[in-house]
Amino acid sequence: MAEVWSADDLLRDRRVAVKIAALSIAEVPESRARFAEEVAVHAPLRHPHLVALLDRGDTEAELPWFVLELVEGAHLAAHLARGALPAAAVAHVGAGVAAGLDHLHRSGWVHLDVKPANLLISGTGEVKVADLGIARRAGQVDALAASGCTLGTAAYLAPEQVTGAPLGGAADVYALGLVLLEALTGERAYRGAAREVAHARLARGPLLPVSLGPAWTGLLAAMTALDPSARPAAAEVARRLRDLARWDGVPAGAAAPAPDPTVRLDLQPLPAA
Repeated sequence: MAEVWSADDLLRDRRVAVKIAALSIAEVPESRARFAEEVAVHAPLRHPHLVALLDRGDTEAELPWFVLELVEGAHLAAHLARGALPAAAVAHVGAGVAAGLDHLHRSGWVHLDVKPANLLISGTGEVKVADLGIARRAGQVDALAASGCTLGTAAYLAPEQVTGAPLGGAADVYALGLVLLEALTGERAYRGAAREVAHARLARGPLLPVSLGPAWTGLLAAMTALDPSARPAAAEVARRLRDLARWDGVPAGAAAPAPDPTVRLDLQPLPAA
């Protein structure tokens, strides 16, 4: 749907990301409107765990484009390509993502495409949620669902996205649960052809290894409950993940240390793409 370029903002002396609509999208009024809607979602959002919108341009004589904060680092998918991550790192990443999603949900929107490739990790370990291209108003039923089509990524779809039910923040919580499980185990919970993967979650929940421990399995089971109303809100997920990040590595019976705001994610940096 678009290309994303790094660029120099000469007026403010900073590096930015510029997202430019593909020509095939810009020439179709409905698709052009969908691209513009991403700007509408982004514009009022200000949160340290959401990629910030900086500028936009859209005239009939040019391809629509907008400027975003540039995150120098790699997305979570690139890290997962090397295997599972330490539990503390997963908790750190998940807490940031959940906090960003909570702000999005409080603003009345649902992301609907929470997946490793849309979760950016800077070189200093800061976590940002990116790509609001298919975000929808909470409670909305996507018109495409009625025709048998589903927007999103099959491996991380919530059950209600598959069935075409009204969508809320619980759909993002479900997807984040699958992302966290993949980061802990190094494997996707649902694998195979897109249609089979999408419908498998209607028949069974993801398999949660007991080796993860009761705190992780309890949280992941709640996040991936079939019933959206049974899932915790994103703010509660963020709180529980922050607790998990603090407790990881603490001896049994010892008091959990207080959170340290200066701590950054301890992941080996990846080479620039």
